[in-house]
Amino acid sequence: MSNFNYYVSATEYNSDRTHIAKLRVHELGPDGKLKAPVELTRPQVIELINKKKTFSTMTKGSDGVWKAGAKLEVIAVTTDYLKTKKDTSTRDNLENLPSI
Repeated sequence: MSNFNYYVSATEYNSDRTHIAKLRVHELGPDGKLKAPVELTRPQVIELINKKKTFSTMTKGSDGVWKAGAKLEVIAVTTDYLKTKKDTSTRDNLENLPSI
């Protein structure tokens, strides 16, 4: 996998399904291996990105191997959103990840 600081494998939306509330995050350890996942809130992930930490999505292939996906970025629209694609849409584009 690429060398991001963190990888996101799943998301949980708020009750209205208007934005992500939590993310399942795996930190890349100094040995290059993924640590056990933790759940972080959207504001926690935004804070880490603003502190220059890097995040990517990841998905498990049919062979059971994790594969890096798209880089997460903070995009200011009317509030801060987590997205993998820069645009003015308020929809995130992490909906293809499984739910927590």
